[in-house]
Amino acid sequence: MFLKARPTHRSEAGRAALLAAYDRWLALLPAGVGRIEVQTRFGATSVLVAGPEDAPPLIIHQGGNFPNPATLHWFAALMTRFRVFAPDLPGAPGYSAPYHLDSRKGELHEWARDVLDTLDLGCAPHLGVSFGGGIILELASVAPERIDHMALIAPAGLLKPSIWPLIAKLAVPMLRYRLRPTRANLTVAVAPLHSDPPSELMLDTHAAVFRHLRLAHRMPGPMADGALAGFNRPALVVGAERDPLFPGKALLARTRHLLPQAETRLLPGSRHFPSAQDLDAVAGWLGDFLS
Repeated sequence: MFLKARPTHRSEAGRAALLAAYDRWLALLPAGVGRIEVQTRFGATSVLVAGPEDAPPLIIHQGGNFPNPATLHWFAALMTRFRVFAPDLPGAPGYSAPYHLDSRKGELHEWARDVLDTLDLGCAPHLGVSFGGGIILELASVAPERIDHMALIAPAGLLKPSIWPLIAKLAVPMLRYRLRPTRANLTVAVAPLHSDPPSELMLDTHAAVFRHLRLAHRMPGPMADGALAGFNRPALVVGAERDPLFPGKALLARTRHLLPQAETRLLPGSRHFPSAQDLDAVAGWLGDFLS
């Protein structure tokens, strides 16, 4: 059993608030989504499961510091074609063990392999968003045989975020909200991340995360030159042009260097959270790629 001294929720009341946000997003997923628990060397991992039992598998890894179903609903259409397995990242708001994993010690890819092993999946296509994309890249660097195809949306793991723009655009407004938690300050704090104006549920979720979660500050990667040389399977990488974390044009340039076989797509004008129009485009690209 893997244990750390301090859980990622700041209090038990905070954990309840984070799980309440998770459950509100879960209720928006299509009917028939289930949840199972598997054991890994890092403790219990909750996995959302959807789609026909006899359909081919698809692993979906979530973004960090946010509830798994908040981004899983972007890919609801895939649940008709695949048996989707979406594990709650440890330490994120959800039902897995409430402790962050350390990418410097290889814990992210070890956890991802444990999940595949417990689900009895030797090799499967993988889809990842943001932090989840970085988990898949780390797995591809050490165990490429476990990934059939990989599709990554604004992934961590390829670029090291520029620190000063992050401080100015995200950290300072978030601190202002923490000091004076008004709806106006919250809206300003999250605006750089969103292509469309965020919904009330999205704002409520950001508020719960800012107030109650000890954030994972260290991203996966960045991948060194040659780190993905052993991965020769199909890949699709989507960048968001105005993403403050992973600017799309630089992200795709790095992708072409590390994964020359990858298909690359840019969402013009998009930020880290895509717009509804962006998601329609991504759905089309994924439908073609995963077929």
